[in-house]
Amino acid sequence: MIQDLLPAVREQVSAPETAYVKACLERLTEKLEEQEALELIAQALAVVVNEMVVGGRPFNPEKYRTLLKDLPLLPDESP
Repeated sequence: MIQDLLPAVREQVSAPETAYVKACLERLTEKLEEQEALELIAQALAVVVNEMVVGGRPFNPEKYRTLLKDLPLLPDESP
């Protein structure tokens, strides 16, 4: 699933509406390779997408931002 979400993450990095994703990528690539950083962001996106699919909830941008802020911790390691 992570590989399937990478195009969406790359699109978010380029889109002005999701500048916070680009900021997260820039922060992560200070210490990680770009591909690894993109995959971490995709993992955060996967958590929110899973809640949409399994829980029938709408996309939660606040949760996504929080997960991105907590990276490089994996989403299941967040406090």
